[in-house]
Amino acid sequence: MKVEQTAGKNGAISRTTSRMKTHKRRRIRYGRLSAALLILVMLITGLTYIFIGMTQWIKDYVAPPPITAIEQPTKLGMIAMTPDVKEEPVRFQGQVRKLAYITFDDGPSEHTATLLDILKQHEAKATFFMIGRQLNQHKEVVERLVKEGSYPGLHSMTHNYNKLYKSGSSSNFVKEFKKEQKMVQELIGFTPHLIRAPYGSSPQIGEKFRGDIAAAGFKMWDWTTDSLDWNLPGQPDKIVDRVSSSVHRDKEVILMHEREQTVQALPRILKMLEDRGYEFEVYDPSAHWIANFSGDTRL
Repeated sequence: MKVEQTAGKNGAISRTTSRMKTHKRRRIRYGRLSAALLILVMLITGLTYIFIGMTQWIKDYVAPPPITAIEQPTKLGMIAMTPDVKEEPVRFQGQVRKLAYITFDDGPSEHTATLLDILKQHEAKATFFMIGRQLNQHKEVVERLVKEGSYPGLHSMTHNYNKLYKSGSSSNFVKEFKKEQKMVQELIGFTPHLIRAPYGSSPQIGEKFRGDIAAAGFKMWDWTTDSLDWNLPGQPDKIVDRVSSSVHRDKEVILMHEREQTVQALPRILKMLEDRGYEFEVYDPSAHWIANFSGDTRL
């Protein structure tokens, strides 16, 4: 009877010991499985972060970001006027100086000499934004405008909207202006850096585009007053009225073009500005100030 009890007890002990060992082995297996799963999760997480980082790198460095369009300000008085090198005196003998920068686009042309004659009569100078493909036909007048103190600005080689802006990058734009810059340098021995984008810088020129222009060593001007003279053939009176109703700032950059109607309107525009107390100024690289629609200080 005692032997049977002992055997029973021993059997129970053996079964208990066996169950404990089984539980222990299971805990070990579960522990190893948990560790393996944790390592797998960490590995997947790490690979995910690497993939995201590589994707962003590819976007930033391989595929150029799209050009951001900028809406042109409805009030061009918003243009910043921050001098880059030296500051012009704001006041003279206690009075606020009113400065008018006369600018002409799309030359040189058969009208350039006449425009220079009119400017000379008013002791004024202007900034001429010229098209590169027209330079060689008008070499003498380009030399004259520089000799008389006007500035030879750049306005691209072709003035072709699709070529300049529709390629998806700034490459064609910068190449055209570099080519024209070299032509002007070879023509008159002077290297200009001020450009005006055909059709203006907004909305077709975004932040990255502007950065590429600045990296190429250029400065860029738009305007504060648009005469719309190009759209008013045979209507010089309307051009004068348009400029007269628009100018009111202490600094004005007035956009005009080398057109017959502009030649007819210019004497009255200059007289009107003089009567309102404006002084005529020409672009001075040593006193550059910001006059682009975005207010980008790089340009």
